Amino acid sequence: MTQEPLVLQTTPIITFGYVMQVFFSLLIVLAIIYVVGKFVLPKLKTGTTGRLIKIIDRVYLEPNVSAYVLRVGKSAWLIAVNRQNIVRIDKIDEESVPL
Repeated sequence: MTQEPLVLQTTPIITFGYVMQVFFSLLIVLAIIYVVGKFVLPKLKTGTTGRLIKIIDRVYLEPNVSAYVLRVGKSAWLIAVNRQNIVRIDKIDEESVPL
């Protein structure tokens, strides 16, 4: 009885079953990413909304400089903000600011 030497295959075998397994695995991973992005991440947001002060609009003027329109009660204010200062520019007419 002669024993034949073990021959390792050097070329990969790609079958239809293997391709389908990779395809379904990819679909499962994409479905998990979708569910996490759609339902889990919005619940993790920690932003709080104020009852008295609301940001109506924000414009970035330069790096680290922004202008905000804030509604405080029934009044609206235009302010400029950078890393060191917050400057009140002017009060805005109530008609020009949406509720």
